[in-house]
Amino acid sequence: MTVYILGALIAYLVGSFNTAFFVSKFKKIDIRAGGSGNLGASNATLTLGWKWGVVVALCDIFKSAAVVFIAGHFFNDYEYLRYIAATCLIIGNNFPFYLKFKGGKGFATLVGCILGYHPLLFVIAGILIIVITFATDYIVLATLTMLIAFPAFVGIYHQNFIYPLILSVGSIIIFIKHIPNYKKIIKKEEIGIRASFTKKHRL
Repeated sequence: MTVYILGALIAYLVGSFNTAFFVSKFKKIDIRAGGSGNLGASNATLTLGWKWGVVVALCDIFKSAAVVFIAGHFFNDYEYLRYIAATCLIIGNNFPFYLKFKGGKGFATLVGCILGYHPLLFVIAGILIIVITFATDYIVLATLTMLIAFPAFVGIYHQNFIYPLILSVGSIIIFIKHIPNYKKIIKKEEIGIRASFTKKHRL
């Protein structure tokens, strides 16, 4: 039990390192005042440009991948640890304690968890994300697909319903965070990914 508690705490702290916030500080631009107002890779792209968006996304992906990989390969005697770590990474990213629990939306963190879980699955997920995003012009629809597909795959692959049950906590958190985006898509007010490559959306 001690390993699970410490693992969950470490994962939360790593997840709470909000890359977008620190990039925002470095650029001396509060990205919370522009675009979607969110502290994540998507809004960093909208407010700072695609290059900084990529930086934020990669940092969030690889820090999460490292935690899940370590949990799964160096502590494999604790079968639930990497799934608990994945969920706590998302909780940390979305609710960092030092930002009054207002962080990102967790998609890049989820992608990192997939990478840490299995590189091949990450490649497949990456292809699907790119295809869905550019086919629809909305990365949030690719997000929705991954929220469902990743826990489902894990459950089917391992034939264990507890693993996806743990992962679904993170998926639900990410889904709730994206509800405003889904509403904007319905109202045709959501900023498309193509627009983010051509101009910035500062307030």
